Amino acid sequence: MEEMHRFELSAKESEFLKQLASEDESFANFVKAHTTVDERRTTIGLTCAEAEHFREVLTTKLAEIGFDEQYSPNAEGDMLERLIDKFYLP
Repeated sequence: MEEMHRFELSAKESEFLKQLASEDESFANFVKAHTTVDERRTTIGLTCAEAEHFREVLTTKLAEIGFDEQYSPNAEGDMLERLIDKFYLP
């Protein structure tokens, strides 16, 4: 059985993922299936392969919505880049 890795999200990160998930049912189901919420924090538990898939989805979103007209990261792009880094497993 593959090891499960836990990633703790800030309130801002959690809210951003909810917003992304509201636009994509498949992504919403994936996030919901792997997320634990308690009174103090939101945690996502993923295997290495799932984390890589998650990063791929976020990278696609970055290309779609993460840059302004000058190809500089916008606010959504900054958040996506932080999340992509957060879910990196060596």
